[in-house]
Amino acid sequence: MKAEKGMGIIAIIISVLIIVGIAIFAYNFAVNTADEQKIEDIRANMLLIQGKCKILQETTKVNNNQDVLKGKKLSDMQDDSIISDFINKNIIDSSKLDKYYALSNDDLKSMELDVQNEENSYYVVNYEENSVYITKGYTVGDSEEVIYKLD
Repeated sequence: MKAEKGMGIIAIIISVLIIVGIAIFAYNFAVNTADEQKIEDIRANMLLIQGKCKILQETTKVNNNQDVLKGKKLSDMQDDSIISDFINKNIIDSSKLDKYYALSNDDLKSMELDVQNEENSYYVVNYEENSVYITKGYTVGDSEEVIYKLD
């Protein structure tokens, strides 16, 4: 009887398939975890902005001075492609564009927030309603629904 040496070809193929399966699972898990973390970061940024905007709105009421509000009115930014795309999605009432302000990175910094706009996106606020939007939106999990507003 001949002594077997090493693994047979079938055992090697099965081992390789198992390793590939584990690698694919690990990769998908890492990507999903990174996506979920990105969404949580966006939500946290939106909450920070919302809190600061509430303070600015209250300061405006007390001092009766609109100059405290940060950002540029959307009605003045309709030539910006990012803002134009956002307006065309009809997420906000286009007749009230003067009540919405797009926050640049400089505005966020002047608000003493350690927050940056996402790439090719702006955070948009309505001080009166204390609402915060992100122009590029985000999806949660496997949902196809794109969320633009902090709920």
